[in-house]
Amino acid sequence: MVRGGSSHKCSEDFCLFAAAATQRRHLFLHNGGFHEAIAPVLVIAQCFSLMPVCGIYAATAQGLRFSWRSWRTWYSVLCICSLSVDTIFTINMTAHSLLDVRNVEPIIFHVCNLLGFCVFLQLARKWPSLMRHWAAVEKQLPPHQNWKQREHLARRIHQVAMLLLSLSLVEHLLSIIAFVYHDLCPSRRDPIESYLFATGPQLFHLFAYSNWLGWLGKLQNVLLTFSWSYMDIFLMLLGIGLNDLLTRLTCHLQHAVQQPMPEEFWTHTRKRYRAIVELIYEVDDAVSVLIIVSFGSNLYFVCLQLLKSINTMPSTVHAFYFYFSLSFLIGRSTAVLLFVSSVNDAARDPLLQLLRQVPHAGYSDEVSRLASELSADNVSLSGLKFFSITRKLFLTVAGSIVTYELVLIQFHEDKKSWDCHTQQLLN
Repeated sequence: MVRGGSSHKCSEDFCLFAAAATQRRHLFLHNGGFHEAIAPVLVIAQCFSLMPVCGIYAATAQGLRFSWRSWRTWYSVLCICSLSVDTIFTINMTAHSLLDVRNVEPIIFHVCNLLGFCVFLQLARKWPSLMRHWAAVEKQLPPHQNWKQREHLARRIHQVAMLLLSLSLVEHLLSIIAFVYHDLCPSRRDPIESYLFATGPQLFHLFAYSNWLGWLGKLQNVLLTFSWSYMDIFLMLLGIGLNDLLTRLTCHLQHAVQQPMPEEFWTHTRKRYRAIVELIYEVDDAVSVLIIVSFGSNLYFVCLQLLKSINTMPSTVHAFYFYFSLSFLIGRSTAVLLFVSSVNDAARDPLLQLLRQVPHAGYSDEVSRLASELSADNVSLSGLKFFSITRKLFLTVAGSIVTYELVLIQFHEDKKSWDCHTQQLLN
């Protein structure tokens, strides 16, 4: 009996020890900060020469730095130079053909993504100071109560990023399968060579075909395709991070508005809110160019792909790839708008609704001042201040797409979209 009781006690002790070890492990893995949460996503970006920042996995934002002497920076500059030359070749090829909506597509694709590369290089210079400011704002907020709250931000960011990156990879693989195994107009006998030839027509418009040049064109195509998807993903993650700050402040107030609080509490709350707003404005200054490039390119390609959808598809494989690509494009464009507009959603109405619940005995001048700031501030990310990203923008963009489609359909010819002179550059 003694031995059995001792064994049972040891088993309970082991379970308690394992539970405590698991909790300590979660506390070690996640500190609840945005710098720690977005680090793995930035590492993936650096593999494709984006965001050349040193110290991404540093324990704190103080370990971040940007250096022109870093191999990451040189890698990014080298890719920008290579893609700039490729863009010039694309413009040259298009200039020697009939200009229409279809033929301008490669230029739009190259120019938008080249701008994206340049913006990410500029953003990398600002990233260390931006993350330090972000970490300072996080310290002003109430601390996380348990490990689940600490890992919530990181888990959500990783889930969104991995889902969209996986869908982007699937789309790219489907485009390869659709072309290599169902090439309607092969330019060479070998299907791989024919695919490489079609991927980089701007190169072979000036130079004779060679395998190394074909693979170089494919590499540049991969970089451009990743940049196109990553711009949207990065903006979504910023929206998630900023929304998390506002949500933490709102959740903290939910437990305080039901009882009278001293005026000092509301003064401190207003300063916390103002710190978050100032951070949002700083983030907006850093990424507003990226926002206008992302939204502009998405609008153009959604219109173009919807126009192509009325065509007769040459094969079942082409149809499957096309409609998967179209669905992914529309879904990604909608997601980036909703995630970024969530900053505006969380910055005003939830806090105002809580302030209305403050009892009369606890109402003070600081509560009134906070309510006035909430009503007056237009807290949102924007595209170079030309437009603010709010939910209302969704209806505006949808109306613009319908208008553009009605215009484009009048000049559309079905035979132009799937002839032997058209090659898919958006893989």
